[in-house]
Amino acid sequence: MKIAYISRFESIDIKNWSGSEFYIAKAISNVAGNQLEHIAGLEERLDLFTRLKYQVSIKSGKKYQLNRAPFVVKQYAQQVSQKLQGLNADIVFSPGTMPIAHLDCKQPKVFYTDATFAAMIDYYDWYKNLSKITIKEGLRLDQKAVDTSSLAIFSSDWAAQSAIKDYGTPPNKVRVVPMGANIDHELTFDEVKSAINNRDSSVCRILFIGVDWERKGGDTVFRTVKELNQGGLNTELHILGLDSLPNEVAQAPFVVNHGFISKATPQGLELFEKTIQNCHFLFMPSQAEAYGLVFCEAAAYGIPSISSKTGGITTIIKDNVNGITFAPESPVSLFADYISNTFTNTKRYSDLALSAYNEYKTRLNWGVAGKQISDYMKELL
Repeated sequence: MKIAYISRFESIDIKNWSGSEFYIAKAISNVAGNQLEHIAGLEERLDLFTRLKYQVSIKSGKKYQLNRAPFVVKQYAQQVSQKLQGLNADIVFSPGTMPIAHLDCKQPKVFYTDATFAAMIDYYDWYKNLSKITIKEGLRLDQKAVDTSSLAIFSSDWAAQSAIKDYGTPPNKVRVVPMGANIDHELTFDEVKSAINNRDSSVCRILFIGVDWERKGGDTVFRTVKELNQGGLNTELHILGLDSLPNEVAQAPFVVNHGFISKATPQGLELFEKTIQNCHFLFMPSQAEAYGLVFCEAAAYGIPSISSKTGGITTIIKDNVNGITFAPESPVSLFADYISNTFTNTKRYSDLALSAYNEYKTRLNWGVAGKQISDYMKELL
């Protein structure tokens, strides 16, 4: 199957979209019989009217998303159409709706993404305070994409249900394929089991990964760890991804801030893996999360995840299988009780950690995702 893989970025680079575009392309290309032809580097061309809409929105104190403007997305489609000539592709595939929403081609169109525009309005901070015109244009763009595509694939049930509810997409046109962990070095079962058994049982190590302290629930994590220590359970909070923290957090004796660790170098990857493998839980009670690749990565290392019932998280975390999710407004005591009760029961913790790894191996890796996406596309031919 010859697949035209469309990207707005200059190349299918691991730096784009947290590496997801790169891993999606790699996963699909690794399926026997598939051949990918990359169409990348789409220019964001603007006309005078689009510039005026942007300026008016800014002056009114509202946000305007240029990459969803009708002129811009139609220009994307024109560029793709020109580059598509002569490829003889069987399928046109895009990790997103923008490049192909207005594309008119003979091939079936398929897109794969973690959210709809409708679901994101007022959900993430950068989708708040949008101008009326950008909301209207964003909704029209997504509607055009689902109407003209042969298949709409989403990474979570949350996103898929939004497509059905908000755009009237026929359910038989929608598929859910969880994204995989963005890792290159996969541990074996024996390595994971050894890591679990070697975790220090004298101190409960909580891991928080993220660059957005507030949205990802950093304060809740800090207060939970503080309560656990006050309750007599020796607990450490290990933080990855943040160079600066609120003063109270930075000065707390139980907090270990590793800062940002780049996995691009062998030394950085080794330090990252060592840090994550020594922790007992990934705790990230996000207030908003379209998906949450970090939970897949935690499972790959045999680490249970604790988070919130919001966005795409509940597609990744199955309660009492690879962790647990609570309501976003849950009190700190609820999180603390779960951590304490699970950590102090050695067998319960070990079983949960091994089950988390099993979820990675059977459901939350790019090999499985690539095969599922490929199979769905083959059904269109």
